[in-house]
Amino acid sequence: MKEKIKRWLGLEKTSDYIERYFEESNARASIYMSVIIILLEGWMIINLAYRVMFGISLFQTQHWVVTHFIAYVALFASGCSALIYADRYLHGKIKHSSNKHSMTLWLFCIVCILFGLFISYADYGNGEQILTFLTMELFVVCLLVWKPITSFCVLSASFLAMYLMMNQYGRPSFATRINYFIIWIAILVTSISNFYQKRVEAEKDESVEAATAKIRRAAMIDEMTGVANMNFFRERAADILLEKGVNPGSKIFLFLDIENFKAVNEKYGFESGNAFLKKIAGVMEETFPDALIARQGDDHFVILADRKELKEKLDSLRASVYSFDPELQIGLKTGGYIPHNVACNPHVACDNARYACESIKKKYDQDYCEYDQKLSNEFSMKQYIVNTVDHALDNGHIKVHYQPVVWARNRKLCGYEALVKWEDPTYGFLSPGLFIPILEEYRQVHKVDMIVIDTVCRDIRNLLDSGKPAVPVSINFSRLDFELTDVVDLIESCAQQYDIPRNMLHVEVTESALSEYIDTLQDDLDRLRKLGYPLWLDDFGSGYSSLNVLKDFSFDVMKIDMVFLSSFKTNKEKSKAVLKNVVNMAQDLGMHTLTEGVETLEEAEYLKEIGCERLQGYLFGKAMPLEDALIKIAAGTLPVSEEFING
Repeated sequence: MKEKIKRWLGLEKTSDYIERYFEESNARASIYMSVIIILLEGWMIINLAYRVMFGISLFQTQHWVVTHFIAYVALFASGCSALIYADRYLHGKIKHSSNKHSMTLWLFCIVCILFGLFISYADYGNGEQILTFLTMELFVVCLLVWKPITSFCVLSASFLAMYLMMNQYGRPSFATRINYFIIWIAILVTSISNFYQKRVEAEKDESVEAATAKIRRAAMIDEMTGVANMNFFRERAADILLEKGVNPGSKIFLFLDIENFKAVNEKYGFESGNAFLKKIAGVMEETFPDALIARQGDDHFVILADRKELKEKLDSLRASVYSFDPELQIGLKTGGYIPHNVACNPHVACDNARYACESIKKKYDQDYCEYDQKLSNEFSMKQYIVNTVDHALDNGHIKVHYQPVVWARNRKLCGYEALVKWEDPTYGFLSPGLFIPILEEYRQVHKVDMIVIDTVCRDIRNLLDSGKPAVPVSINFSRLDFELTDVVDLIESCAQQYDIPRNMLHVEVTESALSEYIDTLQDDLDRLRKLGYPLWLDDFGSGYSSLNVLKDFSFDVMKIDMVFLSSFKTNKEKSKAVLKNVVNMAQDLGMHTLTEGVETLEEAEYLKEIGCERLQGYLFGKAMPLEDALIKIAAGTLPVSEEFING
């Protein structure tokens, strides 16, 4: 109840926005009032002065002339003062809630009321109406917005004063007193109604303003961390580079990647992970107080900062990240890009900084990398590969080559591994080691592997139809192939289309793909095995989870990575011991073996000696077009194992 009474009287606490709304409304109203008063009083002053100067009879005493002239001038001056201050306030030259503005407005109102009392008192004594007083009351109380309690007090005081002054000429009649009271009520009700109407308008505008501000903030601020979002960052960064006196070369775009952040979510939960990101964003603002900071997404941030003391600031920030939980080994990788001119595109700059950061992602001894010409060339090549792979496939620039696989016992051909070569018209030969990882990164490698399957099946069919030696071909598949396509259906469809025996197609899956395999991969491998496609474990020993892979999956052939032969010459005894144990382990698990990277007769002899069944490497031939392999076969330099000649 108490709150309702306070609200009705206008005594409740209101927001700064509503108070400012009332002040602005009064400032606008006082401009209209003051202009009218200035015009009217100016005319009255001129008229009175004219009559006095030219001796025109006024039918008034000299005292009347002097007092009225002073009243006109006082009201005219207060109107001018109110007009000036209201105009300055609305143009922002006087601050909100300024005492000067409030005092000027109150003085204007007091002068208006006193003027009304003075003029109407004289008029009433002459038997005329008190219209000037009522007009001033309407001006002051109804055009301006006052709290109800203020309106009540001002109206009551002024009406009481006018009533007492009227009593000096004799008590007004009953009808006059009733009408006088009714006018007081009407003006008071009008004033209160005006207040509530303005307050409703103010509250409505405030809610709209709040919603607009929220939308504006959402368009600029990352909700989770409180720093800028990327849309605002790009716009503001472009403006900063164009500011007068800014040397672009003194600035740097930074891309920051919090390493192992996933461990924070796993250990503490997503809410704590979000709190951690917010905390780090705050540390960034403290470390780079004058920089533009934004969150790009996930655990990635971008900063446009001065290059001065950059290393010290990054070291400090990195220490703060690491100190969150040293056991989790959280790190911070940073890439940098220096803009060369004011026309630098922030979007491109951030991409370049990000690329520099990604280039050191697996370099555990390097935390910072700056984008340079070498990285620029690499980045351009990456973009070229991604943008032209479809054209290269359509125009036959990506070709299938075959690397021989031989039996260790007699070194005769028993199979091929299908490998791809990119013969680009612009850059020439592109190594698979260059473009395959890039296509995997951009999730396009399956396009190449689909062409490989079709080409291999078609080549095998042509060999079978022509009576030339046809040996099994192994085809490499990455984890992404199983994610992005139905590998089983693809192989089976191709085999049926070309009528290829299933044992002629060997499916190679890399150890790295199995170490982070998707849920459906095990099912797909089981389906391939049931259909009769031999399964090979490729690159065994190249990773850190080899034994887990052997425990969780079943394969027909283990393909031993060439890394085991890399130190055969320099550390022969240990290399031999490791190779022997790997071959024995494969045999114990019921798997056949093949070793890659064989380059010398000594290596070939030793592998044969320890029971390795198949060999592959430059000693027996590099990857080559099928036509070249057939020429070698015909020349006798690449003898074919008898079972495939007779088959």
